[in-house]
Amino acid sequence: MSTAFQMKRLQFEEQNLEENLDQLPPNCTYKKVSNQAYVVQYIGEKGTPHEGAYIVVDVDLCGSNGSPGFPAEAPNITFRNGFQHVNVYPMGKLCMYLSNKETFTSGTTLLEIFSGINQVIHHPTFHDPANASIMISEGGKGYDQKMRDQAKKLSQPQFKAI
Repeated sequence: MSTAFQMKRLQFEEQNLEENLDQLPPNCTYKKVSNQAYVVQYIGEKGTPHEGAYIVVDVDLCGSNGSPGFPAEAPNITFRNGFQHVNVYPMGKLCMYLSNKETFTSGTTLLEIFSGINQVIHHPTFHDPANASIMISEGGKGYDQKMRDQAKKLSQPQFKAI
């Protein structure tokens, strides 16, 4: 259950996003689906292995198991459509300091989170993989080629969410 502080903060976050759309990456759009959930869509940036892909993320601000949720704790960030990436766990959860319960700070805004997700997608950190198996060569395919193949699939209209 949300407290008065949480509701006020969520209103601030919504207003902050609306007023600062120009600070979001140009390939990022979002839709509020409930008081505590957003769908965020990124279109893979030109010149990257993700070029043209619809990369869709659910951002859930509710706490789990009775915990307070955002902004007291990191949101749950889950990729849809089987999106694979070196910094995304096989079940779709993002491995990122902005979604990590140990490193998250309550002053972090949704604008920073949405921008940070885009940064991780297009600039992976290979030294701390969440999904190391995706880096293993299959039939001579390297990581970038696997991402290009995935982008080709995810660029189809049925994967567009917004």
